Amino acid sequence: LLEAPTAGEGATCRSCAHCPWMAMNGLQAIAEALELEGSNHEVYVDERLLERALVPLNRMLDFAATLRG
Repeated sequence: LLEAPTAGEGATCRSCAHCPWMAMNGLQAIAEALELEGSNHEVYVDERLLERALVPLNRMLDFAATLRG
C-alpha cells in the first residue's frame, strides 16, 4: 500500500480524485492492509464506522473477483 503525499507535507495534493499516487494502490493491497495481522500497513477506522466502511470495500473486492473469473 503506497501512501500518497498530502498538501500538509508540502505536496500539491488537493483531493482531486485523479491522484496518480493513490491509483498505484490495488484492491489486493488494501485488503492485505486490513486483513493481515502484523503487516506494515496500518489503517485506522473508528469502531462506529467499521461495519459501514466494510460494505463498499467488500463490494469492490467481490466485483474484482468476478473480473478475474
